Amino acid sequence: MISDGDQLQEVLLWHQQRYPRMQIQDLVKLAYQNEFAGGHMIADAAISLQRLRAEFQAIAGNCSGEKPDEVFVGIGNGLCRLQLAAIESTGIHLTTVNQFFVNTARSRHGDLTSFEHKLEVLRACCQAGSLPHSPADLDAFLLAYRAQGYPAISHSAVYRDHYKPAYRVVDSVCRDHFALFCRIDALLESQDTVCIAIDSPSGSGKSALSALLGQVYDCNLWRP
Repeated sequence: MISDGDQLQEVLLWHQQRYPRMQIQDLVKLAYQNEFAGGHMIADAAISLQRLRAEFQAIAGNCSGEKPDEVFVGIGNGLCRLQLAAIESTGIHLTTVNQFFVNTARSRHGDLTSFEHKLEVLRACCQAGSLPHSPADLDAFLLAYRAQGYPAISHSAVYRDHYKPAYRVVDSVCRDHFALFCRIDALLESQDTVCIAIDSPSGSGKSALSALLGQVYDCNLWRP
């Protein structure tokens, strides 16, 4: 069984290969999201939805931007980045995406000791030469970062300029059932009520999926 440290190392190296202009700040942000998800306390889901709609509208209006191939990019620990620029053709509603984000933020709290261990994994990767940053540069960044109390941080200017990140951190279960959510949202375009029946063997996850649907759509659930 792969350890948490080994899993994070794989995630760090995969992202560095996928996004070779990642800076130390971006790697630390990746480790942070791996532990704390979005790191945001969502006090008002309605305000979160307003921000999502504004960001999505800005992306849709940028015709020159290159669209990502994948809707989801894994960041480990059962979490993904849902890329907003990739969802336009899927039919998923922004209200659904917002619920993915809000539910994830409210259920994932993380642990400071665990996060510091993950920063040690990041340093070990730099020490081994697996990442193109010196341990000294990472230590200097972390010294200032620790003094600030390990807040949620933004992507570096280099990363933003080259990769135009626009995403929400969501639980991987949203990725696993994304086709179902798209189908439900498509049905809701033409009818007010959608009835869903889930039939599968015992222990296959029916209850977990039902609970997820209830969280996302605030719907009624009936169990035999």
